[in-house]
Amino acid sequence: MTTEKLSPGMQQYVDIKKQYPDAFLLFRMGDFYELFYEDAVNAAQILEISLTSRNKNAENPIPMAGVPYHSAQQYIDVLVERGYKVAIAEQMEDPKQAVGVVKREVVQVITPGTVVDSSKPDSHNNFLVAIDREGSQYGLAYMDLVTGDFYVTGLSDFSLVCGEIRNLKAREVVVGYDLSEAEEQILSCQMNLVLSYEQEPYEDVHLLDSKLATVEGAASGKLLQYVHRTQMRELSHLKPVIRYEIKDFLQMDFATKASLDLVENARSGKKQGSLFWLLDETKTAMGMRLLRSWIQRPLIDKDRILERQEVVQVFLDYFFERSDLTESLKGVYDIERLASRVSFGKSNPKDLLQLATTLGSVPRIRAILEGMEQPALAYLIEQLDAIPELESLISAAIAPEAPHVITEGGIIRTGFDETLDKYRRVLREGTSWIAEIEAKERENSGINTLKIDYNKKDGYYFHVTNSQLGNVPAHFFRKATLKNSERFGTEELARIEGEMLEAREKSANLEYEIFMRIREEVGKYIQRLQALAQGIATVDVLQGWQ
Repeated sequence: MTTEKLSPGMQQYVDIKKQYPDAFLLFRMGDFYELFYEDAVNAAQILEISLTSRNKNAENPIPMAGVPYHSAQQYIDVLVERGYKVAIAEQMEDPKQAVGVVKREVVQVITPGTVVDSSKPDSHNNFLVAIDREGSQYGLAYMDLVTGDFYVTGLSDFSLVCGEIRNLKAREVVVGYDLSEAEEQILSCQMNLVLSYEQEPYEDVHLLDSKLATVEGAASGKLLQYVHRTQMRELSHLKPVIRYEIKDFLQMDFATKASLDLVENARSGKKQGSLFWLLDETKTAMGMRLLRSWIQRPLIDKDRILERQEVVQVFLDYFFERSDLTESLKGVYDIERLASRVSFGKSNPKDLLQLATTLGSVPRIRAILEGMEQPALAYLIEQLDAIPELESLISAAIAPEAPHVITEGGIIRTGFDETLDKYRRVLREGTSWIAEIEAKERENSGINTLKIDYNKKDGYYFHVTNSQLGNVPAHFFRKATLKNSERFGTEELARIEGEMLEAREKSANLEYEIFMRIREEVGKYIQRLQALAQGIATVDVLQGWQ
C-alpha cells in the first residue's frame, strides 16, 4: 500500500485492513462494498468485475473495485469457495448524521469453515475443525455453525487426525499449537486446507465439559474462540460439546469409505450411484443430513442398532400411516438453519413464516405416530414438541405475503398492533381524501384537466397546463414551473400530505420494531427448536427405510 498522504476515508480503510491482512476487506461505502489496493486487483480477476481507480489524476492512483451491497452474497460465495476469507466492514452510523468520516467496523469475517448465509444453500454439513496437541496426544473438535452441532475427541497420532478431517470433509482447520513443517505440508498442500490459528481458548461453562481431557478441552475452547472472534455476535444456537471416540463406530479410513461409494460416487464425485443415493427417501433437509452422518459413522452398538430396526419394522407394518407421515413431512422446512438465522440476527419474515408452517405440521406428525400405539416410537414422540405458543405468535403477527426486506413495511398483520393499524388507516383514507380534494378543486376552478400527481421532489401537487393558468384559484401556491405546465399546492393538500408521510415513516419504523421484538422472542426457543429438529430428522430417516 502507498505511503502517500491519504484522505480520512482511505486512512480508515488502511487502518482496518491492517487488522485483517489475510482477508479480502469489503468496505461499505453507500450502496457498494468497495475493495482497494491488492484486494481490488485480485478480486477483479477472481470475480470478473471491473477494476478502476480512486484519484485517477494522482501520481499513484489507488486500484479500486466494488460490488453492490444487495447482491454481495454471490460474490462472497465465490471468494469463500476459492478458499479465501472475507471481512465485512459496515457503516455503523447514518452518513447523513455523521460528523466527519462515517464510522465503520468489521462486523463479521466469513471463512470457508464459517459460512452460514449462501446464495446457494444446500443440505450438506460444513464442518469447521480445530486441533491441538499435548505431548503425543491430539485433541480434535469440530462444529457446524449452521446446525450448532459441536463434537470433540482425543486421538493418538497425526495420521488419525488427518483421517478424521478427511472424513468430515472439512475445508478449514483452526490450529492451536505450533505445527511441524511436515504437518503443515500435509494439511496445507496435500489436503488443501485453509489453516487458521488460535492460541487462547474461549471459556464457556455452558458449552464446554469440565470432564474433558486437557487437550480435548483446549481444542474445543480454541474452536469456540475462533468462531466468536470471526462472527462477533451472540451464538445462542451452539449446542454443548459432545465427546465421542472413533472406536464407538465402525472404523474405516477415508480411502476405504471413498472406494465403497458411501455418500458419493468415487468416479463422478456426485451423490448418484452411492449408498446414500440408494437409501435416501428423506423428505426434509434435516433428515438428509442425519442419514448422511449415519452412513458415514455406522453403529457397532447392538442395542442402538436394534432400537433403530424396531422403529423401521413398525413403519413397515403400518403402511398407510407411514404414507400419511411421508406427506406430512413434506411441509417441514429446515428448522436447524432457520434457528441459526435467528441466532445470527439474519432471519427475515419469510423465515419466520416457514418456521410457523413447520410448527403447524408437528401436531399431525405426532398424532400419526401416537395412532400406531407402539412403544418403540415413544422416544420419538417425546421429541416432537409443537411449541404452539410460538406458532400462534408468528401466525398472528406476520402477514402471509410479507416481503424478505424488513425495513419497508408490509410485514405485520392488520389487527396485531393498534397503533400500526391507525397509521395504516391514515394512509388508506389519505388516498381517498386526495381524490376528494382533486374532484372538489376541479369543479370549483372549472379546470377540467386538473389532477393531483406526486413525485419525491415536489410531493403531492396540482398539475395545471399553461393554457389553464388564468383559471388557477387564489388559494393555490406555485411549487414548480415546467415548460408547458406548472405545479401548485394548497394548505389542505399540504396538511394531508404531511399526515400521510408521517404515517408512512412511522408505520415502517414501527413494523421494523415489532418484527425485531418477535425475532428476539423466537430466539428464546432455539434449544427447543433444535430438539424438535433432531426428532423430526430421526423420524424422517427411519420412515424412509422401506
